[in-house]
Amino acid sequence: MKPIILASSSPRRIELLKATGLKFEIQPSAIDEGQISLVRPRDRAIKAALLKANAVATSLGTGVVIGADTIVCLGDKIYGKPADRLSAEQMLRSLSGQTHCVITGLAIREVQHSTAFLDAVETRVKMRHISDEELQWYLDSGEPFDKAGAYGIQGLAGKFVEHIEGCYFNVVGLPLPRLIEMLSQFIDTSSLTIPDKFYRSE
Repeated sequence: MKPIILASSSPRRIELLKATGLKFEIQPSAIDEGQISLVRPRDRAIKAALLKANAVATSLGTGVVIGADTIVCLGDKIYGKPADRLSAEQMLRSLSGQTHCVITGLAIREVQHSTAFLDAVETRVKMRHISDEELQWYLDSGEPFDKAGAYGIQGLAGKFVEHIEGCYFNVVGLPLPRLIEMLSQFIDTSSLTIPDKFYRSE
């Protein structure tokens, strides 16, 4: 089987992909998502995923590279990873009591033939109102600072989420059902599984 390379060092993406049973290598991309100027959130996520996959693919002679980029948006306003505590607090106050969208762009790049499959998965997330006490507690936990939108649904912030519409894995950072479907264009995915332990009630 062709080597599979994940162009990301995200612990959440690595954990999710391992849970499917897929054997893969990790080669992070150095692409700076903040330099991408596309306005529409979906287009921006796909472009970032493709740039990541291409950056890694250029250093390889063979294989299939997975690029992914997750963004949180409220309307057309995009929330990336917070720069500091203040920006994390501002993001969470904006999302509190609102329904926002989490978009993960996917790019699967086959190295030898320069073939690429692109897509994006969107999930709507409804957050309940977060009190000032809860907000400061969550910021003190340190969890928000390496996550788009300043929260992790799979962690402490899960209790702030009232419900979701769409793929839960997408909110964590890698929409596994769609990813496996895309990978099936290049490799045999019949033995891969979706990890039950990540499912949450919708």
